[in-house]
Amino acid sequence: MTICAALVLATTAQAQNPRYKQHAGRYGGNSGICLFEDGKFMLYGYATAVFGQYVFEKDYLLFYPDKPPAFMVYAHKNPTLHDSSRINFVNFQDGKTWVQFNKTPAQRVFNDDANCFDAPFVYQHPTTPQEFTLVAASDEDEKQLISWQYNNSMGYNDFVFIYNKPKREYEHFSARLEKDALKTDNGQGYTKVPANDDNDWKEILEWKNQYLAPAATEKDIVLANKHYNTFNPDLKLYHYDSKTALYTSKNAADNEDYFRDNQYRDDRYLRMYENLTPHQQSKATSIQSAAGSIFFTACGNEKSYHYNGFIKYKEDKPEGPLPITTVPNVA
Repeated sequence: MTICAALVLATTAQAQNPRYKQHAGRYGGNSGICLFEDGKFMLYGYATAVFGQYVFEKDYLLFYPDKPPAFMVYAHKNPTLHDSSRINFVNFQDGKTWVQFNKTPAQRVFNDDANCFDAPFVYQHPTTPQEFTLVAASDEDEKQLISWQYNNSMGYNDFVFIYNKPKREYEHFSARLEKDALKTDNGQGYTKVPANDDNDWKEILEWKNQYLAPAATEKDIVLANKHYNTFNPDLKLYHYDSKTALYTSKNAADNEDYFRDNQYRDDRYLRMYENLTPHQQSKATSIQSAAGSIFFTACGNEKSYHYNGFIKYKEDKPEGPLPITTVPNVA
């Protein structure tokens, strides 16, 4: 069975095969697989939630995870940056990666043996690049490079660059049903949680609905604050200023003290970033690389990168001389 044929079957699985409804549920404990009646599944574990589709083929279930692209770029025109540009690098510490602006030599994003990370990793570039290239080395062979090239004909100057390192969780796999258990092709077994005992199932369905929400599938955008924390707000509660290209909450004056101490979670002022597709994808075996890296981080090294975008508010000082305190005499 081809992958395309399998996925077509998955989309009509509920109507054609009662086994989907019969075996729907959660298999496993802290990690495992959730089967849904509509042919979708969720592979979950520590800091992991991978969705995809599955089909029955005889006594086996064939799983096809939704594999993200190697790179994702979201772009915005930020009038406050003028001729410069700003980039938030996400997950680039997960591998050996480079970035190239225009025709200049490529530069490593992180130093070798980088550790003790302090996200977000925000880089200020002195110009607005007309084009840029993102490069990553294969885990199996560092001489095998993937290269994605982007045109910036629209003049975007505020970016989110995302690297999705290939992971085992995104590979196709199969499993066999054995009574009330799933046994995957690598020998891992997951016992089905009885529906009456699964207090997490409602929350799991909510995760699934959020993942499949029309807002996520129809609009390839990201809404983020100035520190690049992303949100999924109801934009009816915001007003848009075309001059600043900023969405401002209608209740922006509320909770000022709270957001002073929680600036990363501040959702009152947001910018919309649009997906930018590469104009070319290629493979290479070498790259012309400049010395050094954009970010340097090493445990215990005072020169390590630290995000400096948060405002440091001065504590209010009392007016007048400090009060004099006296210590009572103790007999």
